[in-house]
Amino acid sequence: MAFLCFIAIGTTFGQGKNFSIDPKDPSWIVKTNSKGATPPAKDISDGYFLSLYENQNQIELQEEFTHVIREIVSDAGVQNGSEVSVTYEPGFQKLIFHKVLLWRNNQSVDLLKSHKFKVLQTEKDLSKFIYSGTYNAFLLLDDVRKGDRIEYAYTLKGQNPIFGQQYATHFYFEGASSIGQLYTNIIFGKNRSFNLKNFNFNTQPKISEKDGLKLYEWEDRLTKTHRVADFEPSWYSPLKSTQLTEYKNWNEVVNWGLSINDYPKLNSPLLDKKVQELKAKSGNNADKYLELATRFVQDEIRYMGIEVGQYSHKPNSPEKVMKQRYGDCKDKSLLLVHLLAPMNIQAYMAYANTYTTIKTNESLPSPFAFNHVVVQVEHHQKKIWIDPTISYQRGPADKIYFPDYGYALVLKKGVNALEKVISKPTGKQVSKLSFTLPDTTAEHKAKLIIKTTYTGNYADNTRSELAETGTDDLEKSYLEYYSKMYSSIEQAQPLAIKDNEATNTLEITESYEIGDIWATDSEDGRPYVSFIADLILSEMRNIPAKARKAPLSLKWPVNIEQSIEITTPEKWDLGLEPVEFENDFFRFERTSHQKEKTVLLKYSFLGKKNFIEGAAVKTYAKDREKVSDELNYYISWGAADTVGRGNPYLTVISIITLIILFIYAIRIYQAKSEYSLQQLQEARPIRGWLIVLAIHAILLPIGLFGRIITFGIWDYQVWKNLSIESIWRTYTVKIMLILQAFGFAALLCFSILGIFLLFKRRKNFPALYIPLLFGYICFLVLSSGIYLLLKHEIGAFVVGKEISSILISITWCFVWILYLKKSVRVKETFVFPYSELEWRTEMIKHYNHQAIAAQQQKTNDNENV
Repeated sequence: MAFLCFIAIGTTFGQGKNFSIDPKDPSWIVKTNSKGATPPAKDISDGYFLSLYENQNQIELQEEFTHVIREIVSDAGVQNGSEVSVTYEPGFQKLIFHKVLLWRNNQSVDLLKSHKFKVLQTEKDLSKFIYSGTYNAFLLLDDVRKGDRIEYAYTLKGQNPIFGQQYATHFYFEGASSIGQLYTNIIFGKNRSFNLKNFNFNTQPKISEKDGLKLYEWEDRLTKTHRVADFEPSWYSPLKSTQLTEYKNWNEVVNWGLSINDYPKLNSPLLDKKVQELKAKSGNNADKYLELATRFVQDEIRYMGIEVGQYSHKPNSPEKVMKQRYGDCKDKSLLLVHLLAPMNIQAYMAYANTYTTIKTNESLPSPFAFNHVVVQVEHHQKKIWIDPTISYQRGPADKIYFPDYGYALVLKKGVNALEKVISKPTGKQVSKLSFTLPDTTAEHKAKLIIKTTYTGNYADNTRSELAETGTDDLEKSYLEYYSKMYSSIEQAQPLAIKDNEATNTLEITESYEIGDIWATDSEDGRPYVSFIADLILSEMRNIPAKARKAPLSLKWPVNIEQSIEITTPEKWDLGLEPVEFENDFFRFERTSHQKEKTVLLKYSFLGKKNFIEGAAVKTYAKDREKVSDELNYYISWGAADTVGRGNPYLTVISIITLIILFIYAIRIYQAKSEYSLQQLQEARPIRGWLIVLAIHAILLPIGLFGRIITFGIWDYQVWKNLSIESIWRTYTVKIMLILQAFGFAALLCFSILGIFLLFKRRKNFPALYIPLLFGYICFLVLSSGIYLLLKHEIGAFVVGKEISSILISITWCFVWILYLKKSVRVKETFVFPYSELEWRTEMIKHYNHQAIAAQQQKTNDNENV
């Protein structure tokens, strides 16, 4: 590594390393319009944009010409765009620069002659243990200012001989920033035939001839800008692009792969010695031999790729790999194939793409469709997929985890199609946190034991982490993690690690002590402890609840079970109702069990997909919030220090509402209306069903008080606890509680008024009581909604019982509404207006008038006699 780094920082100047300067453009290029449009400011990133990007390809000459004009629009662009850099591989390529111009006020300065290029050996993938032998021709420009244009052009000549004469490529016509003018072409002989496929657009290239050769051209102006969304899958690409290939089918790619991987005269004593060693260890058992050979290649052949020239795609000889004890994916895969052959275990190299995965099958046949090599084993009439680059996998070879690489091309004679890889993750992470809580005495400490069992792919990953970081670093990272939740936590015992490689099971036990675990609530003064099932929450994407165009990549595979066992100082009722939640993305379940002073909370989470479509992201985010609500558990000890249970906010709202509505109720009570003395004389008393209605009217305000008290709307602890919930749930419940407080005050005021109007048999009683009953129905519906949102705090049984009671009350309300609307007795009973003094005076006058009239009639009759 030190030697490679020394090479990487070496520099050369001027004409070395297949680098040269020629001010003349190649004679074969097509002259194009070099004046590009200016994109909108919102489509410009990094302070500059490309007003021109021109890429021309002459296949017969193996030359690629690139012409770029970069416009600097801000000071950030001066920082980010004041250099020219081109990467190439001098082993088979020549780099020829034709121009470097700096334009200012429509005047150009030629920088190609006045500056010397630095040719640096750059290994961008060296951190990934890949050495490719690439160089970078680098030119740092002086005196670049805002508003300048930088124009440069160069030609890359030559291509990797490993691909022979067949040609394939992929052109992209869009990117993260808008391009003012884009031009791409490919020039090739008439004897060549290309298959072409467009992605994300349907326009065909312009086809013509130039100098007896075929010419395909693509041109666009102000290309579309694509911003990368959070957590996009690696296979997702909305960019317009075109793939071209001379390969007619996948079988041609297979034959090419077989030809470059073939070492027919391989004679390796070192390889033979390893085979004999593996046979001896396995006892000539084919299953055990497969397991041992896989472990040897995965763990003892370190990953390092020297991918210079043809070895970018051609693997090194297995003999060489055995000697140097390192290799990249293709080196390790070919070595494993050769190790398995002496035991008559059929194994084949397979090409895969770790980025395009499920979309690889949409590509046209081409060697460039892949970036990774794995092995497919045919053993006991089943196929086993093995990735030789994954270290520390254990268990039988047919049980080890193989990542979901989507589709792969198996290098086997006669194969002419991609094959769907078999990926069946069976691993699981089971973690149990055991808390032993002390009383609230300051010197007493809580004990925390965490026992985590990893199986399958989870065991592979944890074993690899242990090997890379070491036990000490892992202990420190665990302690730092838990100290964010419990500031006074200390490690009580070193990590205890048990690794059963035969079953691929890894067990880690952590032991801690926590001082001052009881915190004091600043509002009610009670000691409390909060717990959270943190493993599940970390496996879910935290993303805004809104739809988007790009799909969302999910963590996968995910299979987690986390339990929290809490032993309390006293016996408390801490149980929770079970919760089960499942959708298209995941399945979540929470159960609880209590025995004496110990409560066990058990959470399980299983991921069902590795991505979801953008339109479903809104639903996923909302469902994540629902799961998040269930992961917190809160214990408080003792009675609150607050006086009473009243909620000051809701109390004030109700009192103010009552005062305002009381004044309005007086006005309703004193409202005058027309009346008929005959109706008053014939008014019927309160009898029959009206007696039952009167009882209902009397009980209604009493029932309101009872419902509020049993529901606990005045309990300030309920209000306070909402603040630790999710934002949407907090505000939803609080708004509903505030509306219920308003409704309670209004219903209480008008129900009392209704009692007076009923017994006074006022004419406006039905007109008041029918809306009152409708309002009571709305109040009950609102109460049901609050019950459902708080069902986990209240308890599902209690919620079910209360909602049943509410449904009965709503039914009775509808019965009384219909009765008040349809009953003749109601119309004949409630006929009296306000004020009583006024209509009684009129009634007395009416009776006196009738008496005088009767007396006068009697006198007249006597006179007649």
